[in-house]
Amino acid sequence: MKCYPHGFTYVWYRSRSGLHAHDGQVYAEATLVVPLIVAQTFAARLHSGQWQPQDRIFNKAFTASELEQEKKKVFPDVGGATETLQVPCDLYGLFVAEPLQLNVRIDGYVIFFLEMIRTVFFLAVNFGIQLMYVTRIHKINRQNEGAQCEPGKAYLQLVCIFVFATSIFKELRNCTDFLDLLIRCPVRESDGYVRVGVGSGCDGKHGAVLHSECEPSSSSFRDRLFKLARLYRCEQKDHLWSLGSMTGLWKLVCVIFVALPRIVLCLLLLKVASGFIARSTEESMVIDTVAALFISDIGTFMFHAFTTNSVKNNLRRMLPVEFTSNNCARLLSFFLVNFVLPIITVGLSVAMVWYLRSHCGPDQDFTSALRSSWDSSDILAVAVFTS
Repeated sequence: MKCYPHGFTYVWYRSRSGLHAHDGQVYAEATLVVPLIVAQTFAARLHSGQWQPQDRIFNKAFTASELEQEKKKVFPDVGGATETLQVPCDLYGLFVAEPLQLNVRIDGYVIFFLEMIRTVFFLAVNFGIQLMYVTRIHKINRQNEGAQCEPGKAYLQLVCIFVFATSIFKELRNCTDFLDLLIRCPVRESDGYVRVGVGSGCDGKHGAVLHSECEPSSSSFRDRLFKLARLYRCEQKDHLWSLGSMTGLWKLVCVIFVALPRIVLCLLLLKVASGFIARSTEESMVIDTVAALFISDIGTFMFHAFTTNSVKNNLRRMLPVEFTSNNCARLLSFFLVNFVLPIITVGLSVAMVWYLRSHCGPDQDFTSALRSSWDSSDILAVAVFTS
């Protein structure tokens, strides 16, 4: 059925009367024909209770997988809910996503190799700087051994280490979400294991940096002039980056060289920087805590400083990875994030201060330091100041 602005419509039909089935078409006024068609087809079967859209396939062009996706949209599974994992807009997400969008036919070999070298270089520099900070802080801790035993700063040690541990646990959650994204990302093996450099768009007209130019539809003199002047561009559809061309080999590379080193560096930084904060003087402990917090954000600084706005926008608008979660997984996540993780953070802060002070003298251990550091005059002074 095809409608026109003047109110008339063409209706193509096929009669089903046994062996004498035939096709035809009717040209009539739209407001008269359309209600009659609906009344004799959809509305009649719906009124009689014979309309069962669950068992019908309306688009014969759908494949089996596309049909299942469409059925899930119309008839979602009651037992599960669709959740998404978004590619992070940082240096780690850029390393995973951009090589899958590069297309040597569109971007060219120069841009392809420069982008690959730049991405690997910045990731290596990020991990190298963080590892250098960790080793240097560990050396400072060995030189300042015994400074954590100073009396009067046990409560400040607890608070500062708790703040730092909270920040590290936030980074660890980002690491686990990143690893979960890589594990759940579907793998495309139909075109081989190596998809880097061929792009992720199905039309082959989009790269990570450039888009293809199309030829003019006519060969007139005006179109030829526009082509020579490179002013003629076809209208490009909005292209979204995706992980549709992810392969098992690239997923393994990202897990080994990005996800696992990131988790290991976070754990090392938690252990080393906590000792560094506890060994600082009371005057500089707060400043040292803030200074230690930025070490895990070095990659974010580099990404925002040395990445174009176009690439940043493409990363922010990337298609997420969808998966189905059941009630058991949601309940486990609820208790883990809201209750278990805060208890672990507080317990780890207390255990860290207790361990660092366990090497001190009998009057400078953890419990003795807490009793000697308690001073109600400080609390009264803060209350008077705030009031």
